[in-house]
Order: sequence, then structure tokens, then C-alpha cells
Amino acid sequence: MRFSYFISSILYIFITSLSFYSCIATSDDIISLKEEIAELRKEMITIRKNQAELIQQIKTLDRSLQIYVEKLEENKYKMSFLAQRMDDVHSSLSQRMDILSKQLPKVDTPFLPLPTELFNMAYNDYSRGMYDLSIRGFKDYLSKYPDSELASKAYYYLADSYFAKKQYQECIKVIDEYLTKYQKDEFVPSMLYKKAQCFIQLGLKKQADEIFEFIKTNYPTSKEAKELTGE
Repeated sequence: MRFSYFISSILYIFITSLSFYSCIATSDDIISLKEEIAELRKEMITIRKNQAELIQQIKTLDRSLQIYVEKLEENKYKMSFLAQRMDDVHSSLSQRMDILSKQLPKVDTPFLPLPTELFNMAYNDYSRGMYDLSIRGFKDYLSKYPDSELASKAYYYLADSYFAKKQYQECIKVIDEYLTKYQKDEFVPSMLYKKAQCFIQLGLKKQADEIFEFIKTNYPTSKEAKELTGE
């Protein structure tokens, strides 16, 4: 009987020890887990802070880019306006110099229209659908002021006037003359597209398709390229 009691005591001590060490191990695990969670929370706070800073930087950069684009467009407009004014001043000065050189009374000498005035007269005819008059006006403008600021626009509206009258061969001639003179002008994609349309009207679909492919390859961001690709 004493032996059984001895064995029971040993088993009790052993089981109690296991439970004690198990509790210690479990407590250590919980502490370790809490520490890991605390570290993760710190990292989350840091990540969120960095993300907020990054979003703010992107917003600032986007705004700066928008301001830059707006200023660029404004400067482009100012430069174009100044160039037109220079054309007018140069034309007016040339006429006055001619008068002085010939020693003719100023009141008796008719002045030619200034470049912007001549262009605007032709454009007004164009906008009213009076294409015969606009053709004469733009041709007159280009003959008098071939290197002026508005010359490329005059070519554009001259070609469009011919296209509106279904004079496709004449339209192509104007476009070819324009493309020879201007390789990097803003109207190049539009003029190429107009030329392709002329070819279509003339039944030359292959030539038109070649131009369309050229536009998509060389002017992928243009309005015409996006229209061709269905964007």
C-alpha cells in the first residue's frame, strides 16, 4: 500500500510540473506574440504615413505639371500673337518706306491690308462657306506673306476650301506644297489625313491606306491617329 501511495505521489508531482512548465511556455508565447503585433502596428503606421506623403507628393507634382502645361500654352499663344503683330508691323513699315522712297503723298497712296486683316477676310469667307472667295483670299495672302506666322493656317484652310468644292486634285497640290514647306507644323497630321480623304474620293484607296498607316506610326498621339485606331 505504501508503494502505491509512493507511485501516486510521484505521478502527481510529474503532472503538476508539466502543467507549470506548459503555463510558462504559453505565457512566453503570448508575450512574444504581443510584441510581434506591436511591431507590426508600428510598421503599419509607418507605411500609412509614407503612403500619405507619397500621395501628397503625387498631387503636388500633378498640380505643378498642370501649371507648367498652362504656362506653356499661354506662352505659345503669346508667341503666335507677337509673331502676327511683327508681320503687321513689318508690312506697314515696308509700305511706308516705299512711299518715302518714291516721295509720294501719303494720303494718295493706298495701303495694302495688313497680314492679319487679309487672313481674317479670307477666313470670314471660308467660315461662311464662300469657298471661291476664300480660295482667292488665302492664295492672295500666301503670295504676299508666304513666310508669315499665319501662312501654315492659310495653307490648311485653302486646302479645306478646295476639298469642300470637291476639287480634290487642287487640294492635293496645296497639301503637297504645304508638306514640302512645313515638316513639323501642328497641322501636318490633319493635312495628311485630308490628302488621304482626297485619294479615297478619287478611288485611290491603296494610297489612302498608306497615308493612314503613316499617320498612326509617326503621329500616334494626334487626333487623326486616335480616330483611325478607334480610341
